[in-house]
Amino acid sequence: MMTPMTESLPTWDLTDLYAGVDDPAIAADLAAMIDDAGAFAGTYKGTLAAASANPPHLLTAILMYETLLARIYKVSSFSSLLFSLDAKDQKRGALMQKVREASSDVQSKLLFFDLELGTLPDEVYSAAIASDALADYHHYLEQQRSHARHFLSEPEEKILVETANSRGRAFVRLFDEIGARTTYTLEYGGESGEVPQSEILSKLYEPDRELRKAAAAGVSKALAQNAHAGTYIYNTLLHEKDVIDRLRGYPAPEASRHLANELDAAVIETVTSVCVANFDMVADYYRIKGKLLDIPDLTHYDRYAPIGDTNEEIPYSAGKDIVLEAFAGFSPRLAELVEPFFQNGWIDAPVAEGKRSGAFCAGVTPDHHPYVLLNYTNKARDVMTLAHELGHGVHDVLASRNTLLNYHPVLPMAETASTFAEMLVYQTLSKRLDSREDRIALICDKLEDSFATIFRQISMYRFEQDAHRERREHGEVPIERFNELWQANQQAMFGDALTLGDEHAAWWLYIPHIIHTPFYVYAYAFGELLVMSLYARYEEEGDAFIEHYFELLAVGGSKTPAQMLSEMGIDVADRAFWQGGCDVVRARLSELQGIV
Repeated sequence: MMTPMTESLPTWDLTDLYAGVDDPAIAADLAAMIDDAGAFAGTYKGTLAAASANPPHLLTAILMYETLLARIYKVSSFSSLLFSLDAKDQKRGALMQKVREASSDVQSKLLFFDLELGTLPDEVYSAAIASDALADYHHYLEQQRSHARHFLSEPEEKILVETANSRGRAFVRLFDEIGARTTYTLEYGGESGEVPQSEILSKLYEPDRELRKAAAAGVSKALAQNAHAGTYIYNTLLHEKDVIDRLRGYPAPEASRHLANELDAAVIETVTSVCVANFDMVADYYRIKGKLLDIPDLTHYDRYAPIGDTNEEIPYSAGKDIVLEAFAGFSPRLAELVEPFFQNGWIDAPVAEGKRSGAFCAGVTPDHHPYVLLNYTNKARDVMTLAHELGHGVHDVLASRNTLLNYHPVLPMAETASTFAEMLVYQTLSKRLDSREDRIALICDKLEDSFATIFRQISMYRFEQDAHRERREHGEVPIERFNELWQANQQAMFGDALTLGDEHAAWWLYIPHIIHTPFYVYAYAFGELLVMSLYARYEEEGDAFIEHYFELLAVGGSKTPAQMLSEMGIDVADRAFWQGGCDVVRARLSELQGIV
């Protein structure tokens, strides 16, 4: 029961990394990686923190370190990208595991580097920070010093690195493989068929309520079959994080994520509390939606029901044209930056058995292009997803002027370009619409996208906070308790405007972010609210804003979020700034209320 495609969709060309899963160059690179890491340690171990270490010595070591990391990133990216296309393929899984084990060997040999850099004597550190030769690495050195207080001894760090593939990383892989092997049964209209996760989730956006209900039942049934394994995996990962956080001295479950994101906990608490204070607009919207749909008892399978005649399919080629038009309307340069993604096999779009659900953009190194994964089903939201992931791709391309250690922006800033790209597509589509019905449909779509990006992510963040604390305070958590926490945090958004049914209670079991990257999700809310402010500024300043925007993206990870945003006059600690982002969403809701 796969959705029929009317055109051929692009697939990745990964041969610019390796020829295939059996490419002998992979084994050769892994062996060379391990040997070179050993040689590097033999040359530099014990020399970085010495009082005699000077900036030229540090610079030479850092450049060689980046060369080693680039090799790791290349082979790791290939194995994980290949695996994401078919997690059921045992050869791909075996390759990914082989690469991970070799990478752990390399990382074990390189551990000394960050440990020594993080504990440089004050006189060596001061000289390094003052050195023009090390100017590209000042931020990296500052961050290593911040992380150093949570480092363990080198032997302890080696144990963690060398056992990672038989601890949490193994359970994350198991989660992915279970998800990829799960079949979802859709029983509808007297017929029954097996569909992949992306396909059945797309049915939740259909106008036919009975089809949505059937799809939701299929999701719940499949997740129930995985409930024991999923609950055990999550409990194990929560416990592992508890142990490691305690050993490293992190005061709270989310503290390590804040440090990695280079944001103060107080800033994230401000963002969270502002979002919670604005949950009422979600409930207000769904009261309107219930009336528009003439459904007085909205439930979880009505959450994404389309408003108006929005069931028209948008083929991939048409979606591409919409995105390019929207990007060119902002700046011809933006459209030019994404053309290579379409021309050179940097996008993999089809839904396929065993393929990872959802979408992502994977940056490799500054001198290699990113890769975009989609599950394109010809829906309007797929166009937004295409724009979103290409926004990530543009961000990576612009940030490629930085060194490898400063290439990737931290997660909250990584969502800036992607969300801004969605805004451009939304504005392009809105200008095309003349009728009241079409305008209502588009506003509703955008409001729901904003709610999903801001309030749903904050709800999931709060669920994660509750789940981690529950595991730490009460031991292994039964699925019933996880379900209660999930339902309570998700329901808080809707008030009495929509009721999440009992079968929705275990839907946390398919959320990859809480497994792969704990507390990742608040980055989406941060990025969306930030973009609301940036887009308002763009509307005020016009073309003068464009170069400032490109420069913001080009910074990559070479500055903290607070630093790069302060240069645009934004104070991330200011509650009013984040409320301003929510006010933009509320204004859109008021526009809908006025039309209705």
